[in-house]
Amino acid sequence: MKRRLTGAMLITVFAFLLAGSTPALAFDHTAYEATMLRLVNHARTSRGLHSVKIVASLDQAALLHSRDMISHDYFSHSSRGGASFATRARSAGYPSGSALGEVIAYGSSLRGTPASIFKCWMRSSSHRQVILTRRWRDAGIGCARGAYKGYSGVVMYTMDFGRTQ
Repeated sequence: MKRRLTGAMLITVFAFLLAGSTPALAFDHTAYEATMLRLVNHARTSRGLHSVKIVASLDQAALLHSRDMISHDYFSHSSRGGASFATRARSAGYPSGSALGEVIAYGSSLRGTPASIFKCWMRSSSHRQVILTRRWRDAGIGCARGAYKGYSGVVMYTMDFGRTQ
C-alpha cells in the first residue's frame, strides 16, 4: 500500500510540474480576443455607435497577421512580403471594395492584457479614430503570444475593421 501511494504521489507531482512548465502553450487567444471585443463594443455603443461583430474572414486575417509578426519578429501593418492589411483581409475572403481599417499593438505582462492595450489605443488619437469610425460593422481580432525582439511572453494584437459596400 505504501509503495502504491508513493507511485501515485510521484505521478501527481510529475503531472503538476509538467502542467506548470507549459504556460505559453496554454495561452487562450480566444479569451483575450473576446475581452477586446467587449471593450471595443462598449466604447462604441457608449458613444452612440453600432457595435461590431466578428466576421470569420477578418478574424482569420487578424490572427494570421499577429502570429506572423510573433513568428518572424516584426511589427508592421504590412506583412513581411509587403501586403497591406486590406490585401490580407481580401485574401482571407473579405469582399473587395469594402472599407477597411486596422490597429495593432503588443505588450507583455500587465502591459499585454486586453485592457492595457485597449487603453493605449484609446489614448492615441489615430488609433481611437480607427476604433470609433462610425461606418464599421465588422471586425476580426487576432492575438498571439511568443517572443518578440528577445522578450518572451509578448502578446501581439491585430484588430481589423470593415464594412461591406
